[in-house]
Amino acid sequence: MYKGKPCASPDQNANDATYWRQIQNSDRAGMEGLYVKYTQELFRLGMSIKGDRSLVKDCIQEVFLKIWQYRHTIKATDNIKLYLFKCLSNKIHKEVGKDKKRHGHLNAELGDDLHYEQETEVGNSLERRKSLMEAMESLSARQHEVIHLLYYENHSYEDISIIMGINVQSVYTLAWKALANLKKRFALIGLFLMTFLA
Repeated sequence: MYKGKPCASPDQNANDATYWRQIQNSDRAGMEGLYVKYTQELFRLGMSIKGDRSLVKDCIQEVFLKIWQYRHTIKATDNIKLYLFKCLSNKIHKEVGKDKKRHGHLNAELGDDLHYEQETEVGNSLERRKSLMEAMESLSARQHEVIHLLYYENHSYEDISIIMGINVQSVYTLAWKALANLKKRFALIGLFLMTFLA
């Protein structure tokens, strides 16, 4: 279902409520309209939670399939975008939880081996970039998600609380812990973050 960049550009003025009513009335145009309008944003959100393109694409498809499957009983919502973001967030966290149960510590060991191999092949500049990526990877999935929603998607703390299904105070706490964690890691490499992002 996910095809990268959509062929048709979404009608930015389209009313989400109209799409939602079309879905409830079994009109596929509503589903297509929402999909084209939000799939890129959903993909970015998904990748911020779990950097697995295949998993994210599958979860996006699953969200839309479930909406279509339950279209006759699905409740009205006043913010379709937040609803989609919350559904995708929940779905990815659920899948990641299943994966951890299945594979346990094996993924971590493979990841360590891969990092070691890359380390031997990269120069100074790439090593710094790797440090930045490792710092982001050191965050928990929830911390990574909150940073993405705050700084890349520009959502408010209130919106994030709805997307993530937690109260606003918990969003503040997650963001604070994530930033504190990043600051601590970057204190070890001096002013690199400022020079890298400048």
